[in-house]
Amino acid sequence: MKEKTAEYYVYVYIDPRNFEEFYYGKGKGNRKDAHLKDNSDSEKSKRIKVIQKAGLRPIIKVIAKELTEREAFLIEKTLI
Repeated sequence: MKEKTAEYYVYVYIDPRNFEEFYYGKGKGNRKDAHLKDNSDSEKSKRIKVIQKAGLRPIIKVIAKELTEREAFLIEKTLI
């Protein structure tokens, strides 16, 4: 089985108030920005809303890029 192209990345959300890393994820395309509009009841979503209400925006850093989905999953799993 041939592995898909290396189009995935791993990212982290950082709270700009204390620089604490609070969410790791993997994705491709604009996935890293999708959480900014998430209206779920998750702890991640609640924290993003509190940050936004303070007039700030979470810091989003790409940790690794040009990965296969498998590589991205392994890195994400290790960071979590």
